[in-house]
Amino acid sequence: MYKSFLPALVGLLAASSLVSASASEAHAARPMHYSTVSLGLALGDPTAVDLKFWNTEDSGFDLGLGLEDFDDTFGVYGEYEFGLVAFWLGDDARGTFYVGIGGAVSFHQRHKADNDDVQVEAIVPIGLNFRFRAPLELFVEGRPGVRLTHNERFGIGGQIGLRYVF
Repeated sequence: MYKSFLPALVGLLAASSLVSASASEAHAARPMHYSTVSLGLALGDPTAVDLKFWNTEDSGFDLGLGLEDFDDTFGVYGEYEFGLVAFWLGDDARGTFYVGIGGAVSFHQRHKADNDDVQVEAIVPIGLNFRFRAPLELFVEGRPGVRLTHNERFGIGGQIGLRYVF
């Protein structure tokens, strides 16, 4: 069920540490494309339609629904992501490193006689979000989690995605 996006996330975090974490006055004078809602597609575990509600410039609620492992497993997740560090990538992109907390529920149709039909997980999303002057966002996220129902276990999922900012 889980795919390891940890090496990609670690590489992206290392690359972002080379970028200055302070926003200069020149960047502040040229505002980014900010809104309170963005919608897009996330590829990974799960592959999902992703909806983000921003309540601050760097933090917000992330909701998604889609398929896990490209099979008959339907999943829904909800997270609150806390923006910890914001940084600029040139004049046209702003990044945010975030950590969050959330949950996921998945419905498995292939084992109807089994008790594992519904699984509930506690997840901790860790990732990077990039906002551009164009109304687009790119994100990459690792998602360690613990299954809370049937066969409790630890796992790591992750996504890379693109959202349109309304």
